[in-house]
Amino acid sequence: MKLAYTALSPYCRKVRLGMEYKGLEFEIVTADHVTEVPVFNPRAEVPVLIDGDVVVCNSPDILGYIDRKFPQRPLYPADARAYAEVREWERFADTQVDPIMTVIGNWKFAELPPMPNGLIPAARRDLLPMYDRIETQLTGREYLCGEISAADFALYPQVGSGAALDLPLDRTRHRAVYGWLRRMRDRPEGQSDLAAAREWWTNRGQKTTDTERVNWGTFRLEWLLANGGVEFFVDQVQKDKVLWSVGPSNNARNNPAAPEWLKK
Repeated sequence: MKLAYTALSPYCRKVRLGMEYKGLEFEIVTADHVTEVPVFNPRAEVPVLIDGDVVVCNSPDILGYIDRKFPQRPLYPADARAYAEVREWERFADTQVDPIMTVIGNWKFAELPPMPNGLIPAARRDLLPMYDRIETQLTGREYLCGEISAADFALYPQVGSGAALDLPLDRTRHRAVYGWLRRMRDRPEGQSDLAAAREWWTNRGQKTTDTERVNWGTFRLEWLLANGGVEFFVDQVQKDKVLWSVGPSNNARNNPAAPEWLKK
């Protein structure tokens, strides 16, 4: 198996954490730029799993695929109710926490104009009840849903990025979350994830990541626009500084593996 991956993506990190937890053998294909993805993905995004002639896109689908093919050390419980709880927390990480963390994080790697006024206070405002919710869930537990699961691997890269983005936890208010972060970091797959992230940022100048254009994505763009980023985003579109996953400017066309009909 091969995993098209960049350490810049929390979704890639989630999948790698899950695959290493399950003890799977796989090759990392570094895909910091869309043209480096070895298979066609209509949304021109990573992660992408290549397993022989099977190609799986989208991080929850990848984790679901490997969980069915390799049932040892499951990422999702067999019990229906427990499965729904894990998926709820995974979706919470992917669609509520990620938009805030990634939008703010874009200013750490991309060549962007100044951040719109009020964006950091808005991020802190919106994250606080999320941090509180995680704290409540983790109180008296080692992991989010009892046993370690896809929920933990989805949320860990997100919450773990908060301090670097000036969006930290409150050490007194979020003691259980701090303990969980330490447990996740100290696991073998957590150490591997930490090393990969540090390597990326240490050598960011040598990476092929497009720093002039950003793919804001769906939930991320919603949060940006809802918090005063409308004029900023319109300006970025007009200056051709946005990467698109759909529409006439779909950057999937840049992928060498794209079918001929898409390139026309």
